[in-house]
Amino acid sequence: MKLLTPSDISKAIEILTRSFQTNPSALWVIKQDSQEQKRLKALITYAVKPGMKNEGVFLSSDESTAAICFEEPAPNNLSDYLNQLELIRKAITIRRVPQVLQRESYLKKHRLEGKHLNFWFLGVDPDKKGSGGVHDIKKGIFKLAEESQLPILLETSVERNKIVYERFGFKTYHIWKESDDYTLWFMKRD
Repeated sequence: MKLLTPSDISKAIEILTRSFQTNPSALWVIKQDSQEQKRLKALITYAVKPGMKNEGVFLSSDESTAAICFEEPAPNNLSDYLNQLELIRKAITIRRVPQVLQRESYLKKHRLEGKHLNFWFLGVDPDKKGSGGVHDIKKGIFKLAEESQLPILLETSVERNKIVYERFGFKTYHIWKESDDYTLWFMKRD
């Protein structure tokens, strides 16, 4: 696993965008219209910015897998608020802001407090699944958690990913059934 450099940003954004094309949680956030792909890329770009600021965007050694994972709570500054405004403009739209804020309020209320590593995004290039990139990222993130002595928190809306995370030692501490076809699992690994 390698820490992302500025020259690798577009590679990570591309991997994450391609891998989140069917992710229920990511798709719920963005406005669903003919610009869905562009909006999803804007959401991923939004997430990469604080990841870069907090030295938490990674590529697997074979560059098949990208991840965003950094220590939280991370302090906000003006650039973070400008990034949020850009997300609203490019991905969410003003009309959806109240829904997204209500959802975010629920998420924050059920996230565990205290310092932790927020494993925000993990994506594999769909053309390179099975290449070992996920295991490379997993080893790197677990090493980071061990060195910092922090638990890892994540949320997933994909049941098969939940099962994989359980194999990696994560335990579900809260389940949110947002709708009939959308469940979000809150998970932690000490």
